[in-house]
Amino acid sequence: MRGFGGYVLFARNLPSLERARALTDALRALRPDDPTPLIAIDQEGGRVARLREGLAPMPSMMAVGAADDLDLARKLGEQMAHDLRRMGVNLDFAPVLDLAIDHASTVIGTRSFGDNPERVADLAGAFAGGMGRRGIVPTFKHFPGHGSTAVDSHVALPTISLPTAVLHLRDLAPFRDLLPHARAAMVAHVVVESVDREHPATLSEAVMRTLLRESCSFNGVAFTDDLEMGALDRFGTIPQRAAAAIRAGADCALIGERLDDALPAAREIAELISRGEMREWRLREAGMRMRMLRATLSAPIPLDAPGPFPEVGVTIAARAVVRVRGTPRVRANESILVRFGLSGELGAAALGAIEAPELHPGDPASLDRVLATLESSGRRPVLLSYRTHLDAAAGDAIRRIVERFPESILVSTMEPFDIEAAPFVEHALCCFGSDALHLHACAAALFSGAPTNGKLPVALTRG
Repeated sequence: MRGFGGYVLFARNLPSLERARALTDALRALRPDDPTPLIAIDQEGGRVARLREGLAPMPSMMAVGAADDLDLARKLGEQMAHDLRRMGVNLDFAPVLDLAIDHASTVIGTRSFGDNPERVADLAGAFAGGMGRRGIVPTFKHFPGHGSTAVDSHVALPTISLPTAVLHLRDLAPFRDLLPHARAAMVAHVVVESVDREHPATLSEAVMRTLLRESCSFNGVAFTDDLEMGALDRFGTIPQRAAAAIRAGADCALIGERLDDALPAAREIAELISRGEMREWRLREAGMRMRMLRATLSAPIPLDAPGPFPEVGVTIAARAVVRVRGTPRVRANESILVRFGLSGELGAAALGAIEAPELHPGDPASLDRVLATLESSGRRPVLLSYRTHLDAAAGDAIRRIVERFPESILVSTMEPFDIEAAPFVEHALCCFGSDALHLHACAAALFSGAPTNGKLPVALTRG
């Protein structure tokens, strides 16, 4: 595999921690003369985790923002790095520096630390510092920011239509703070209209040079986001995209699945040089940066090595729970749960709680059944929402329930934007994740009186 930058692992490659380690050991054995090949992963914490089994639980980055503790952020980075090295990984495509600006966005959401550039930079810097301390290279992404658009670059091409001043003072600010001393960054498939209206950042020499290298003083390795994503559908074949990205200034083109495109991509790059459409120095520059990065990569640690802070994720999830308004506390045996598309984790975590029939927003008969069950139960409704601010029917169902039962508690299990969209709700709580880790923390606050000292990491217009 001489000439390739390295490997990236996905969930399909990782059925277990032991199998993951066997795979990375096998990759190392392919090149005895190169004992530390670059082996990367997308392991952010929260909902973006390629492997969970056998690893310490990892909260969402928005939960880290709500806990608002730099020491905890650093410890989380250390624990994640420790687990990745047990797996045999040495570079992580994390943390996210995107700001949670567009409340309709689901592609970023709880992956973001929040919407305040300075605090995002502080927390992400602490997290990345912890990773580096334990031997994992962090990769800041998605340059120049994916948080000001609701368009998902996995399926379509987003456009950032911001005035230049706003782009530099807000979205670029965390990158400008952290990239001067960073070893790696990932560039997003987004069009930055104020710089280049024709090309996404990954294929734009202007964005790579003007924003990444000059404005942010970045001298490390620039990875592309996955070149197979839908945002690039109209920009040629995957080999053509890879060659265009290297020509624009990327140092490593990421192909997430189709290995058959790797050799054609290398040939496409060579052909650009032979036709005089790319200078050979550009390829040499990319190669030099990759070699410098590879020289810093760590070796694996034993699978059974004890972690430095195995409970830090649980601590952060507990400290992240935010009381947004009112008194969102109730005894489990005096409550009744209404779920909007969620599993029963919260009910399982709170012995004694019962659930209403499953609610299907938009189905009047379903809502009538739920209302009748709530009436007959005599219990206080707890409404578990999952991005209902994006679903008019779900929002209307919440309104109907709260009109009938004003003491209802709304629990926004992801971003707090469901609460923003329901100003008529008097009692509301947010926990920044719909998995077991966050919902158990939520149950402790809701049913057992655990403190709710988290801070909202995003501003609500109608909070």
